[in-house]
Amino acid sequence: MKRSLIIATLLLIAATAFAQSERTTDFGGIASAEVEVELPANFGVSVEEELRFDHDFTAFDRWLNSVGVDYTFWHNRMKVGFEGDYIRRANDKGYYENRYRCGLHLTYSETYQRFKFTVRSKLLATFYDETTGQHRVNPKLYWRNRLQVTYQMPNSRFKYALSAELFWLTNDPKGSYVDNLRTVASVEYRLARQYYLTAFARMDNDLQVKNPVDTFYFGLTFKAKY
Repeated sequence: MKRSLIIATLLLIAATAFAQSERTTDFGGIASAEVEVELPANFGVSVEEELRFDHDFTAFDRWLNSVGVDYTFWHNRMKVGFEGDYIRRANDKGYYENRYRCGLHLTYSETYQRFKFTVRSKLLATFYDETTGQHRVNPKLYWRNRLQVTYQMPNSRFKYALSAELFWLTNDPKGSYVDNLRTVASVEYRLARQYYLTAFARMDNDLQVKNPVDTFYFGLTFKAKY
């Protein structure tokens, strides 16, 4: 009963948000590279670099540098981690500003036959540079929740995934609300034992905000695991 009520509430939020008028559409691209290193005692370290473009692939949106550490426990089903990001991103006034972000996440995974179901809950705090503009919320605190389903055939180099993630802005002076829905479909190909290439399509839909934008991204990610 509780699960049905939660699903119905989320559907109602999405339906109300998409009913807004004057929605605009944008297209962009994402290129990224990641390195993951397994350490002793179930610890791991990751490093990521990302470039993002928008405005129909014509404008540079942001440059992301990320470092994270995580710990896996409970029969490899749960993972807790911390990440720190430096972001160079364009603001709404056309200036590029420095942003600093830290996050804490908890992930639970369950495997059923050839499917893997993963639920991730993440708390993120983003600190903005006030010298290039004034921000109503600084830092901006988000609680993000994602459900991902992956599928892989035995002995196959391909892995398919579909995910949906809700962004809940928790500290806006106007109130706490969900302002974004992110949906991602991806195909991962194992190039070699430690190297992977992922192609993905991502859709970011603004919810419950003024002048909402639906942004469609196409991207490639190269990943190395050690």
